[in-house]
Amino acid sequence: MQINAPKGTADTLPSESWKWQALESTARQVATAYHYAEIRTPIFEHSELFHRGVGETSDIVAKETYTFKDRAERSITLRPEGTAGVVRAMIEHGLIAQEGARQKVFYIGPNFRYEQPQAGRLRQHHQFGVEAFGIAEPEQDAECILLQMDFYRRCGVRDLALNVNSLGDRESKARFRQTIIEALTPVADQLSPDSRRRLAENPFRILDSKDPADQSLLLRLPPAIDSLSERSRRHFDRVIELLKFSDVKFEISNHLVRGFDYYTETLWEVTASGLGSQNAIGGGGRYDNLVENLGGRPTPGVGFGSGLERLLMALESQGVAVPDLRPQLVWLVAHGEAARRANWQLMMELRNAGLTTDMDLAGRSVKAQFKIADREHAAVCVTVGDSELSAGTAQVKNLKSGEQLSVARADLISRLRAMLQ
Repeated sequence: MQINAPKGTADTLPSESWKWQALESTARQVATAYHYAEIRTPIFEHSELFHRGVGETSDIVAKETYTFKDRAERSITLRPEGTAGVVRAMIEHGLIAQEGARQKVFYIGPNFRYEQPQAGRLRQHHQFGVEAFGIAEPEQDAECILLQMDFYRRCGVRDLALNVNSLGDRESKARFRQTIIEALTPVADQLSPDSRRRLAENPFRILDSKDPADQSLLLRLPPAIDSLSERSRRHFDRVIELLKFSDVKFEISNHLVRGFDYYTETLWEVTASGLGSQNAIGGGGRYDNLVENLGGRPTPGVGFGSGLERLLMALESQGVAVPDLRPQLVWLVAHGEAARRANWQLMMELRNAGLTTDMDLAGRSVKAQFKIADREHAAVCVTVGDSELSAGTAQVKNLKSGEQLSVARADLISRLRAMLQ
């Protein structure tokens, strides 16, 4: 009986993996340009990390985590998002233990959520994310937003929309929470079943509802920024000022929230055309209380996550070609057994020189070897036979232009490099 991949997962085949590598390369380049260093954390953590960090009543923890007992009966959860694990690593390794410590990191990897699979929203999905710790100023919020928008620009995404909002500090969030409760309690019977539950457990989640009835009732809510403390208002105003100064187009989305309970102050979300109603490709925000909630010293933090599957979908729907960064292939063709042995040695030399090189290992005919070269999309064929062995040369053919020339064996590497540039 054939075994297929689990529902909500996808294989990335060789014909597509180069696109992922191009996006990941761009992510690393832009993160490095902004002075962020890579961090890699485990794909599973103790379940308590996400219960305390993401929030017991969040939909992700309540409905979507992959949680199981290991052989020692410890509760383990596959990470549903990247931030909590990074914060845990920061605390565990003492990277932000000293007053004034700062860290700027990025990561690329899979996350896991048990939800109904949709196009670009798989149970195993991949994210590029950044986190910055130790800087409470709004300049750090703005830098993260600029980094994210710069990433999309370098990838070639068009028709982007940036939406920003602020939930403010603890005082501000508590005030806005009470505003939601007071506004919606009188009409609770008109809310969807999920929103009625959320009204008691986590009122902020109601703002995420896509139910049309809920959406109409949310119109009666005042903007979140009306509940901001004076300090939070100054913080948000400065973020807006910096975005304008940096020529970043944006809209203030009064009821924007994110799916995690840890967010405070600035929030943002980026959407792209070509994805239908579920058009978000990434977002982030500030989380100044999360480090302390997870056992560290009080440390401000801010960051974002960007789904790579949805980014690839957006590029495809917009007709944007992902840059092909794959190295060009040199294919060796042998006339006869002596040439096969010589090409084996030549293949090692070319690979050691940094040239991507291959040859037929099954002893096929010369005609078949050229067919394989064409099928593998080789850029250049290097052909060796008895006459070339005697003369110390090789026949080099550019398979794109059709140009062919005889090259001295000693000059082969330099000529190939010039031809492949």
